[in-house]
Amino acid sequence: MFRRIIAIALSMSVLGWTLAVGGITPAIASVADDIAAKTRQVEELQRQIATLEDQATTVGQRSRTLESEVAKLNGMINRIQLEVQSLKASIDRTGLEIRQTTDEIKTAEEKITLHQQALGTYLQEVAASDRLPLSSLLIQYNAISEFFDYMNALQRAQENLQIIITDIKELHASLDTRRNSLEDKQRELEQLKGLQEIEQRQLATTKSTKNTLLKETKGQESKYQQLISESKSNLKRLQEQLYYLQQNGISALDATTYAKIAATSAGIRPAFLLALLEVESRLGLNVGSGNWKDDMYLCYMRLADIAKTSDRKAYYKKRAETEKNAYFSIIGSLGLDPNAQKVSREPSYGCGGAMGPAQFIPSTWLGYASQVMRLTGRSNANPWNTEDAFTAAAIKLAKGGATSQTRAGELAAAKAYISGNPNCSQAVCASYSNTILQKAATIQENL
Repeated sequence: MFRRIIAIALSMSVLGWTLAVGGITPAIASVADDIAAKTRQVEELQRQIATLEDQATTVGQRSRTLESEVAKLNGMINRIQLEVQSLKASIDRTGLEIRQTTDEIKTAEEKITLHQQALGTYLQEVAASDRLPLSSLLIQYNAISEFFDYMNALQRAQENLQIIITDIKELHASLDTRRNSLEDKQRELEQLKGLQEIEQRQLATTKSTKNTLLKETKGQESKYQQLISESKSNLKRLQEQLYYLQQNGISALDATTYAKIAATSAGIRPAFLLALLEVESRLGLNVGSGNWKDDMYLCYMRLADIAKTSDRKAYYKKRAETEKNAYFSIIGSLGLDPNAQKVSREPSYGCGGAMGPAQFIPSTWLGYASQVMRLTGRSNANPWNTEDAFTAAAIKLAKGGATSQTRAGELAAAKAYISGNPNCSQAVCASYSNTILQKAATIQENL
């Protein structure tokens, strides 16, 4: 009886943002009509929530067993807890490696100081001998043998001088290498912390779901409370759909359909593509609020200013120009205002500048634009267009190995997406790819 009440109530309410897509639905006449329809649904859902809350105060007690659901959630919680523990261990290890590298840099700097002091002593001795004429040197010694002993000592000093100069050069090179290693470790640590936060939020959500199910054993009143909670959740999702329509000009359902088509065309799992896009930008809801100049170009120039070696300085300066030129090439072809278009903000590691729902950096987007145009049939590829962005992401994942539709292939593709290397062994790559496959497993159940 209670299941029938819930079914009737939910059938009266709007459906939330679902991933159950069977094909492309007919387009609504206009975005304005879509927004108006969604607004009416929001108002209707709010009225239904008020009715359910009234009914929940009078409904009788009835319970059912939730052992299987709770057991499943416990398994999910244990898995996510292990992932969080693994991330914590990786963070701790990276911190120790940073400390070790810092100590090595300090030791190398102390060694350079000692060599520089020795070098000063030898230089003083050589300079003093060079200022005296040979006749003056001969007069200072009682025997020719003493003079030749002095000359031999001077020769040894010059040889030692050459050794010290060579040692200092080698130490400088070693120190630069260690500094570069330390910079890489620090960036990896920041990435790991960000992924750990994602895992912890997912853990909190799963635990909350488990607690809600456990409360249902109190009877029908608690089940009505769950129905109210689900209705409020549907309301939140519907409000997100309204925001999506206003931001992107298409519905969230259409965006999901684009992702499914793009994945199928590229030969990869739709659930895998949807999971990656959810991690990258929440299917296009969060595409960044940064500016190309501040968060991309000047970011690379700042990295060049603080770089310790000439090679690193040159790399960051070249990267700044490459990304700027690519960005203006894309913007120019689309007829957009470069300063009005939003990109990802500069993070605590690296630089921003990623564009659109698939978060492509400008130079990478140029490498995929022609393939995107071929598949979509349009004359230009726009990284801020949902269909184009999803298509580019699917192509990139297919190139990374996701066409095998195996766990190993999808892990490699996700690693290549974040790092450019399908065999990336850094902890941040492993955590990123595992997070995506976990989300893909949940999405797959709804497809």
